[in-house]
Amino acid sequence: MTDLSAILRVLEQERERYILEAVDLERRLVFIRNQISNLDTLISGYGQEDQGYVPIKSISESSTQAYLVESRAERKTEKRIQEETHPEEEVAVSSRKKSEDPFDYVDVSDIPKLNLKRPPGTVLMVGRFREYSIQNAILILMRHRPDTHFHTDAIVRDLYGDKLSDNDWKTAKTNVGKMLSVGVQTGIWYRVLREPGVYTFKYEKGITSKSIKRR
Repeated sequence: MTDLSAILRVLEQERERYILEAVDLERRLVFIRNQISNLDTLISGYGQEDQGYVPIKSISESSTQAYLVESRAERKTEKRIQEETHPEEEVAVSSRKKSEDPFDYVDVSDIPKLNLKRPPGTVLMVGRFREYSIQNAILILMRHRPDTHFHTDAIVRDLYGDKLSDNDWKTAKTNVGKMLSVGVQTGIWYRVLREPGVYTFKYEKGITSKSIKRR
């Protein structure tokens, strides 16, 4: 009788061990399925906008709005200095600045333009961004201000303007969000830690996500 009880305890313990292993396997299976789903989403988004771009240089602290305010202040200061030093050139300089695109100062020679026709119904970006994929448009924006932390909403406004319908805004934000995630996965830019939806081009130890060696 004692032997039977001992055998029964051993069998019960073995059964409990397999139950725990089964629970662990199920948990791991759920995790793997979620990872596959996430990767499918990234692959789908990247496939639509992939231009085969390999970044060469680095894109980090203030918001896009702060940058715009600063830029306006810089332009006012530059204009005042110009008026004080060369008043006779004021009219010519003013006329020239009206025709200048601020992104003319960004090196985009290594960033290919979009060579595919966008499908009907696509939410179009504004200005020169329209010539590029979403990923490369984000890169141009970040290169223009490499020391800025960019919030997703600010990036959408900069790329698409502020006159989108609610549906177009949701679509644009979804597409931009996918490309920002792809950019983090491929090491083009980084996610700012403890700041949801904020990204930057430069790796900052303790501030951004882990550095990925750029190809």
